[in-house]
Amino acid sequence: MLRARKTQLPTVIRSAVEKRVLLTSFPAFGRNKVNVSNKVMTILQSKVISGISIEPLLLTCDEAGSRTVSEKIQNGEKYDAIIQMGLAESRKIISMERWAHNKSDFSIADNSGRISNEEIVKDAPLKYQTTVSKHILDEEFEEEEDVQWSENAGSFVCNETFFRTLNSIESNNQKIPAIFIHLPPEEEIDLDRQIEVISRIIQILAIKPTLRVVGALLFDSNNRILSCRRPPEDAWGGWWEFPGGKIDPGESEETALRREIFEELGIHVNPKSKVATIYHEYEDRFVSLYIWDCGIVDSYTIIPIEHDVIKWLDQRSLNSVKWLPADKPLIEEWMKSGIPRN
Repeated sequence: MLRARKTQLPTVIRSAVEKRVLLTSFPAFGRNKVNVSNKVMTILQSKVISGISIEPLLLTCDEAGSRTVSEKIQNGEKYDAIIQMGLAESRKIISMERWAHNKSDFSIADNSGRISNEEIVKDAPLKYQTTVSKHILDEEFEEEEDVQWSENAGSFVCNETFFRTLNSIESNNQKIPAIFIHLPPEEEIDLDRQIEVISRIIQILAIKPTLRVVGALLFDSNNRILSCRRPPEDAWGGWWEFPGGKIDPGESEETALRREIFEELGIHVNPKSKVATIYHEYEDRFVSLYIWDCGIVDSYTIIPIEHDVIKWLDQRSLNSVKWLPADKPLIEEWMKSGIPRN
């Protein structure tokens, strides 16, 4: 199981090659005197995040504003990430919007006086899913209750803006991680915390993070090794892996492995020696994976807590399951040379 990282971003000197991030917000609307999204953007535009150039853009709260980003994409603008923000006056948490829906249904007029109750883009899909990696954001915020996924971006200009943006990304065959984030009033979550969360999201989406992960090579009495299948609801659901997970800040590989195996399988292990180091690039991250021989365990004491199926494999049956891409080269090597033992 991969655990959340909770470090704040330091203010450091930018590198020579910077990722281009578009950060948008809205002004006050309706009965609201201020819009927290604009306050967050204004502060972030003056901060320095290593390797990233933030381009702030205040959108008008009307149809013209909802088209601004999509028109930039259609006109050939290239971004490494797009983070759009808006105020959700009735929410109490920071909401990462998973979907944009092809329907406006205003309960109040926008800042131009417009009331809309219609499709946003004719002949377009009913909805688009955010183009960011849900998996990477799940890992980042899984233990932070004030940051959650939302299934409904509303039906006002925020949703309209998000839908037009995703429509243009698809229409122009671009691969841009784009997300809309609804921010609650400052009375619910203070401004510093909201700035910190958005800063982390900017960095994660613009620059692939590198995760350090440990995996356990566990043997039964018949010299077979344990493989574990990710449940359907997880990222890479249905794929097989070594039990283990992310190394937390300050942990050694051995300590992380003991913790992860207890959390995933309910057993205590004693890592003996490192048998393999794997480096792999996924679409949303780099992974450094360290495989440790943890010796023979009693198979009857294992309780699969995080996986839906576990299986013991000998050398001949190693490729009988669908291993994660990072693990597959090692499995192919062991099919030829044998499983290493201490």
